[in-house]
Amino acid sequence: MEWAYILFFAIVFLFALLMPGLWIAIALGVTGILGLIITGNINHISTLGNISWNTSNDFILTAIPLFLFMGEVILVSGISKKFYTSIGKWLSKVPGGLLHTNILATGIFSAISGSSVATAAGIGSVAIPEMKKRGYKKSLIYGSIASGGTLGILIPPSIVLILYGAMTETSIVRLFAAAILPGIILMVLFLIYTGSVMVKKNNQVSGEITEEITIIRSILNVFPLVLLIVLVLGSLYTGLVTPTEAAAVGSLFAIIICYAFGDLNIRKIYMATKNAIRTTSMLLFIMIGAQIFSFALVRSGVNRQLTAWIGESMFSPLVLLLVICVIYIVLGFFMDGPSILLLTLPLLFPVVMEAGYNPIWFGIVLVILIELGQITPPMGLNLFVIKGIDPSSNIGEIVKGTFPYCIIMIVMLAMLIIFPDIALRFAESISLR
Repeated sequence: MEWAYILFFAIVFLFALLMPGLWIAIALGVTGILGLIITGNINHISTLGNISWNTSNDFILTAIPLFLFMGEVILVSGISKKFYTSIGKWLSKVPGGLLHTNILATGIFSAISGSSVATAAGIGSVAIPEMKKRGYKKSLIYGSIASGGTLGILIPPSIVLILYGAMTETSIVRLFAAAILPGIILMVLFLIYTGSVMVKKNNQVSGEITEEITIIRSILNVFPLVLLIVLVLGSLYTGLVTPTEAAAVGSLFAIIICYAFGDLNIRKIYMATKNAIRTTSMLLFIMIGAQIFSFALVRSGVNRQLTAWIGESMFSPLVLLLVICVIYIVLGFFMDGPSILLLTLPLLFPVVMEAGYNPIWFGIVLVILIELGQITPPMGLNLFVIKGIDPSSNIGEIVKGTFPYCIIMIVMLAMLIIFPDIALRFAESISLR
């Protein structure tokens, strides 16, 4: 069981570096290099340059900055504010009012942004001031926006799914297709909870957007985002373009549409570009560190021997899956989603495949687990997005609002485990084209 000691040491050392706040990319890289030295593979350190180059030179990853740029253009152009105002006007007479608007708006915006944080920020910056003026309970405001924002990494185009597909060599188109139905179901569950529980319990009956807006104007405000979604996802699922080409098409049309319908100019395009580059650089830096860590595990034989041990053990596939779910939930307390994915996937993916699970299905399960981590303290990024938008809020209020949605996500996970076809049916139909 020498491999178990190596794995234990690597995990302990990694978290010892992370606890003081060291960047996860550096912590992963340093742990990997030290692992190579301790296991007698120091002569392979010269390979790290090739690992860094090959990781960052993967063509499919080009989709990440392009999708991020597309979402940023929508944010800086003011289109998101007009979109939220119109959705809010349509739902103003529905019980729950703007609470439903938050869920629906984040769900639709997710089909553009690909990012949980960007979705929560884009809708929250508009929704929070408006809802506070209407007297909505703060925990309800924060919970609906932070939780609805998590749909940004489930509903395509999802940056996390692109990372998963690139790391596991799984079809990104099929992953996107598999995520559609679970994403819609999760959004509907959020809406049902908002209407049937929140409204009755807290007397949040309705609320109208204070801005005067005509029906025609509201349709025109929603039209740009709907058009962009149709162009990007329609061209992707019909097989006209690859995911990377779809991201490029989306970026081009986002500029055109936001210039025509929004308030886009050269300065704002520069802002969107800078934000997209910053996020992309962070993700690639972490990926390089994760690949160095993974390389050290492979050279030491830990991956192979762990997989063999799981295969020889008496664990049933279901027990193994539940253990993995618990691991991801715990990691979600302390790390952001992409970091969790890049840290664990090289180790756990072979184990999951050995247990006989479908890689497409597992990718969707994994994303929902990562979604859960986005709204659980102390490191849930969406919690801090809300805190940043409304400095008068406190984390306790935000967590109180998100807790019921965490339960709903766990219910969604149970549904996927019991009915795996929820994710696979549409993916299989896409793959046959």
